[in-house]
Amino acid sequence: MRLLITGANGHLGVRLIRQINETRPGDEIVAIVRSERAAAALREEGLQVDIRVVSYTDADGIKVAGQGAEVIVHLVGIIKESATNTFEMAHQKTSTALVEANLDASHIVTLGILGSEPSSANRCFVSRAASDAILQAGPIPATVIRVPMVLGPGDYASRALAKNGASGLAFCFRSSSLEQPIYSMDVVDAILSAVSLNPADRIIELAGPESLMRKALIKRAGRFLGNKPTVVSLPIALGYLLAWVLEKT
Repeated sequence: MRLLITGANGHLGVRLIRQINETRPGDEIVAIVRSERAAAALREEGLQVDIRVVSYTDADGIKVAGQGAEVIVHLVGIIKESATNTFEMAHQKTSTALVEANLDASHIVTLGILGSEPSSANRCFVSRAASDAILQAGPIPATVIRVPMVLGPGDYASRALAKNGASGLAFCFRSSSLEQPIYSMDVVDAILSAVSLNPADRIIELAGPESLMRKALIKRAGRFLGNKPTVVSLPIALGYLLAWVLEKT
């Protein structure tokens, strides 16, 4: 099988490529990254992969890179936006470019976020829902795998959790909110399973084995690190204010 993977230089992308190399050695992989720096970092992983530097919003470039691909794995996405990379740029515009590339693939598998709905108060969730809808309105059937917090070695969420767990005072928004984190390799396995599904527009919701409050998760991380952090809950309104200030600066 020939696969096209976008956003391939992220933690999940690298783990996915390595897993394919190890368990499906006959598969061919074309990996799209958006910069030479990202390409160099991916080359250092020593993986069997054809790396192409293409903007995620360049439909023509994606079309060239994706020639012959049977399945597309779309891993482009962000959880924090900036003035130069907004949610719309990272989600809707990249999905639009993928659809406009008009590839001959039979199936798209993409990652989403649990809770992504057009009516959500969370702008990231709204953007993700719109991105999923764009893919599923296109000519290639798209499987959307929606996941919660993903934890794995060296990734952003794990580093943030470890930092909070090691702190004396751990500040977080809505500490009583429930989390159900999932292990990164379980997500990789889910992606590979979805690749083998009959192509169809579907949404699959995944989560880890245990649901617990955010403050309990931080305290558990603290125990693993030999620490007992005091968790201080901040109002979500403060988070929205900070996001607005950062967006304007």
